[in-house]
Amino acid sequence: MHIHNAIYNTIHEDGFSTSRASGIADYLLLYIKTPALLQVRENTYTITDPSVVVISGYTPYKYISVTAPYCDDYIHFLPRDTNDFLKKLHFPLNKPVKINNHDLIDPIIHAICREYYESTEYVLDIQYYQMMLLMARVGESWSAEHYQNSQVPYFENLLVIRKKVLADPAKNWKIKDLAKEITLSPAYFQVLYKKAFGTTCLSDIIENKITAAKEYLLSTDMSVADIASELGYSQVYHFIRQFKKSTGVTPGAFRKCGDFLFEVFNAALEDQLILVAADIQRDTIATTLGVCHFS
Repeated sequence: MHIHNAIYNTIHEDGFSTSRASGIADYLLLYIKTPALLQVRENTYTITDPSVVVISGYTPYKYISVTAPYCDDYIHFLPRDTNDFLKKLHFPLNKPVKINNHDLIDPIIHAICREYYESTEYVLDIQYYQMMLLMARVGESWSAEHYQNSQVPYFENLLVIRKKVLADPAKNWKIKDLAKEITLSPAYFQVLYKKAFGTTCLSDIIENKITAAKEYLLSTDMSVADIASELGYSQVYHFIRQFKKSTGVTPGAFRKCGDFLFEVFNAALEDQLILVAADIQRDTIATTLGVCHFS
């Protein structure tokens, strides 16, 4: 793990906004501690609670504070081994994770930022283990938010399977094989999976492939056919059909309009900012703006 920059508890008294239409080369871990609007590619998120987002390299993003002062932490980093890093990441990239364990996460980020300015023989090893601990704690928050149906039969087995599926979008997962792993019939497996996670296993498999395809389309020069092959599709037309069904456009059109979409959503984001700010100030701002301190 190589950290290129790390800042803890940055406070902008007059608010803050930034825009990276082409993203940056590094991964960015951003801990947003006060209300903001975040846009990552074509998706816009309203942040009212402290949240962490890990944005992958060359991914367009923008965020704007809703109120002042604005407070965040951020870490720019590159994994030693990207594939290994992603397999150990138990929450999605490019989506904010609401943090429910601030008292555990905050001191880790503080330690990482402090270590960044130290120059010791073991700094890279220390940074690696600190970052892995931080990712695990963020994963805990994500799991607490998304895996609340632990009373579902075989829940722990289903959770293992879901994490495995989401960690490997290139594999051709088969429902019957996954069900067999925990000695269930395919039909009962699918019923329990939907009850546990609110979506079907097949939807998880397809959407995970589409998410990975978006990464390839916007951050590489790979052809559509090569991307399809990389993600386990034997027929490129099958990939194109699934991609269009999920996104509304073909992979080629998505690649061409990526930057344009970012600019269009910038305008929408500015309009939405006014409405969201009013809602937050009316409902939650008094408690959320304990500036940068949460109990």
